[in-house]
Amino acid sequence: MMGKWVMGMALAAGVAGIAAGAGSQHTVTVTLNYDFSVDNACSATVTTGCVKQFNIYDTTGGGTPLKLFSVPTPSGANSAVTGITGTSGPVTLKAGVHTFAATAQMADGTESNPNGSTATATVLPDSPASFSVVVQ
Repeated sequence: MMGKWVMGMALAAGVAGIAAGAGSQHTVTVTLNYDFSVDNACSATVTTGCVKQFNIYDTTGGGTPLKLFSVPTPSGANSAVTGITGTSGPVTLKAGVHTFAATAQMADGTESNPNGSTATATVLPDSPASFSVVVQ
């Protein structure tokens, strides 16, 4: 059984624009809390039967979750930990409301249900690539 956890998410400012309609580059920052008292975090000496990492997915639209990035666990944690943070590299996201999910992944690769911890955030469109104005 996985430990109990709570997750919050925020989107950081866009990094760079790409082709119109395909989405734009953004950085996703997550903060989560996890109770490692049931399933301890992995460490240099504990490599089996432990939580290896948290995986962050975009689950918008209800199809197959799209893995965005992973957040390592605090090495050897064995009690409740708050404020675990992670930030993605640039990821392509279309403007609009997105649903994100986090899973706990054990050392053997098994993961918790992505529907167990979700958060929503609004992705804003990029600003225009150029802009000019004439005032007379």
